[in-house]
Amino acid sequence: MSEILDNHQKAGKYINVDGLNIFTRDEGEGETIVLLHGLFSTSFSFRKIIPELRKNYRVIAPDLPGIGFSETSNEKYSHRMLAKFLFSYLNIISDSRIHLVTYDYGSTIAFLLLNEHPEKIKSLTVISPFTHLDRIWKYFPLFIFNKKWIGNLLSGLMNKGLVRILYNFYFLDKDSKLSIEEADDYHFLLFRRESRKNFLKMAQNIDRSIYAKKDMESGMQKMIGGRQIIVGESDSCISFRETENMKQYFRTGFAQIIKGGRLLIENSPEECITKIDNLVKVFSRK
Repeated sequence: MSEILDNHQKAGKYINVDGLNIFTRDEGEGETIVLLHGLFSTSFSFRKIIPELRKNYRVIAPDLPGIGFSETSNEKYSHRMLAKFLFSYLNIISDSRIHLVTYDYGSTIAFLLLNEHPEKIKSLTVISPFTHLDRIWKYFPLFIFNKKWIGNLLSGLMNKGLVRILYNFYFLDKDSKLSIEEADDYHFLLFRRESRKNFLKMAQNIDRSIYAKKDMESGMQKMIGGRQIIVGESDSCISFRETENMKQYFRTGFAQIIKGGRLLIENSPEECITKIDNLVKVFSRK
């Protein structure tokens, strides 16, 4: 564990949610912004974003159950289970509506939350969204980890060197590369012992049914506050067609296209901060 990751852990606390101890960064004052990570990421992935946003807002970044430093759930992992968890978590941290920022699989969880509880969200920023559950083969390397036998094998072979190759080749653009130290931290958080089992549980229990898709689309349509989509121009996982479909369901005229690959919160944090801040400022007054 690097000094940066050690400091990240020391800066956090644990919140009990439905009997689980959930690691949380909770800093700053003002309107509440919740940063929700996705697959191949944890709250640590927001470490470059938290310091700036906390200057003007209360910023909260949890690790999902069993991921990073959070306690493991015995429930079957799915985004429905995680949407239920998120609702309980939001009720604990704030009595008011919150601004939600999601990355990757976090958007899938958010859309299902919105389908049941649209009143909880004041504004929603989705970064590098994950929506085409019926076309999971497009989300490489998730497609590999989703397959039980090969995913179990590959995850067992992961070391910091392979993690660095994976992230630099698939998640970051050519101008932003993960250091050996950062790769070691991601390996520690996602592929070390119990963390590896939990990561695989999440990757291998994605609900790809037509019912999940319909509920996600319904959730997008029920969103009544501010909304924006942020996509990396070098993100090979999300197609133009998928972006257009999201705009239609999300009822927004355009998507924010910024420089970077899929892991924008890692390689383009300044631009993400600006986009988040602009939306929150507008809808803080509503």
